Order: sequence, then structure tokens, then C-alpha cells
Amino acid sequence: MPAARPTVLAIGARSLPLPVYFPSISSVKTALRPQDYLQLLSSLGGLNGQFLVSAFDLTDVDQPQSAQQALTSARQAGIITLMDSGNYESFWKDAQADWKQANFHKVLADFSCDLAFGFDEQQPPANADDHVALIAERWQADQAAAGSCQIIPIVHASASELPALCATVAAKTGVTMLAVPERRLGDGVLERARAVKAIRTALNGLRRYVVLHLLGTGNPISIALYSAMGADSFDGLEWCRTVVDHESGLLYHLSQADFFAGQTAWGDDDKLSFQARTLAHNLEFFSDWMRRLRDAVSQDRLSEFCRSNLPLRASRHVAGVAGWSQP
Repeated sequence: MPAARPTVLAIGARSLPLPVYFPSISSVKTALRPQDYLQLLSSLGGLNGQFLVSAFDLTDVDQPQSAQQALTSARQAGIITLMDSGNYESFWKDAQADWKQANFHKVLADFSCDLAFGFDEQQPPANADDHVALIAERWQADQAAAGSCQIIPIVHASASELPALCATVAAKTGVTMLAVPERRLGDGVLERARAVKAIRTALNGLRRYVVLHLLGTGNPISIALYSAMGADSFDGLEWCRTVVDHESGLLYHLSQADFFAGQTAWGDDDKLSFQARTLAHNLEFFSDWMRRLRDAVSQDRLSEFCRSNLPLRASRHVAGVAGWSQP
């Protein structure tokens, strides 16, 4: 019998509520500097209890000590910090040749965090045994460099290969959490949902619960759908690239934030910039969305949550993939 789905993940003496969304900070295709997002998320800890920051970006900030202080202050305030390996940013900035695992380890030593994704290989060996061995080897090296920070291995493979690979990696390393990129799960959202369901089934065969994180998932509707399929943790840039309509959960162009300003008190705060008001507006939505989603998971009411909060066409598709009665 599979282990029961937990409502929290223990991280040292603290607990991370599940399902959870990490607003991501990145220098790629965003309007503000990473240090600006870092300061904002640290100062708005009451709206959001966790965030993700790139190791690559931390090496390129104007004032490293200020970034170190912001991360330390965030952790002291109870905010859980997740560090990405930096491979995403190094790819988009054409710096892959210079960004090595040793660089990542130096950032782990210089900047405090609670969780970190392992230094992943995006073009892994074709042989499954070699692939698992590479992930385990890198995970061990990363964990040795990270100290008390918990390393989360990332698995890159086709959707059909991921279930078996994820289960084998979890069994070999003993980790309580692993990650896969959403883009690896298939082309359409329903194909991806079925892949998540297959990965969860494979992980549940371990007789202990392994938390599943999806990299690059920040759309509220996708988060709800994948949570229903068995994913537990998500990160994305939608919180700072778009504006969310609190009534529908749909995302719009950032410049259209004026249309939704009246949905929160932030829209009337003339002491804040347009960007800050919009980001606070988004964070308030995600905080409430994830709180209600957690309640639905803990009370076994995910089908009801999706029927009540997703567009009718979307909720019907979700019901079909999940095997629920059609709304």
C-alpha cells in the first residue's frame, strides 16, 4: 500500500507546506534585476513563505554581501529558500562552458539556503544504469558541498522513461524529494498530466512518499492539474512576468495589471512602483491559491477544487485524466 500523501515536508526543524509554489528569481527574460526581486520577496515574507534563486545569478549581483544578507534575513524570518543550480541562466547567457559544478559548489558555500537543486546534466547518458549512476554521483558531490542544505536531484528524460528513472534515482539516493522539468513531460498539458500521474504511481511503489517537484510550472491552472495527478512542488516566473486575475486564475500581460488593480489593496498603494504593486498583487493570489489547494488535498476535495476554480472546459479535461465523474 502506498504511503499517505504528506501535508508538509520537514526541512531541518521547519516544515514546508505541500503542495507549494516557489516564485522564481532569474535574470533571464525578466524586468528587474535579481537583487531587486530578492529584496522584494524577502520584504514580503508575510505574503509568501518561500522562493527560488539562481546560483548563477548570485555570482553576478552588483553587491554580493547585500544578497547574502537578504538570504540570511529571509531564512531568519522563516522564509524557506531554494537555490537553483544556475544551468538555466548559464544556457541562456551562453556561459555553459564556464559554469561548472565547482562554481555551483562555491555558491553553496558562500550563500545560505535551505534547499538546492542538484547540478543536473541536460544531455544524460542513453543507458539507464549510467544515467542513474551519474545523477547519484553528482548528488553525492553536491550534498557534500552543501552541508545542511538539502540537495534535490533533477531527472532529465523522455516522458516514457521518467517514471522508472525517478523511482530508481529515489531508491538509490534515498532522497525525500526529486525534480523533473515540466517541458520533459510532453507537448500538451494533458499529456504532461498523464506523465505526472505515471511518475507518481512509480514513486508510490517505493512504499515511502517522495515529494515530486516540477521545474518551470507557475501557471495556477497547471499547478492545480498537476497537483491532482500527484505533483507536490512547483516553481515558475509567471508571478513576475504576468499579472493574474484573482477571479479566474488566468494570466494576462504584465502591462494589463491596471485592469485588476482593484482586486487587492496593493493597487491603491501609491507609495509603491507599478512593478512592486503588481508583484504584491500576484503574490497575494498565489498565497491564497496554494492555501486553498492544500486544504483541498488534505480534505480529499481536489475534484471539487478544480470544478470550482478552473474554467469549465479545463475542469472537464482534468476530470477525464484524473478519472473523476464529469462536471
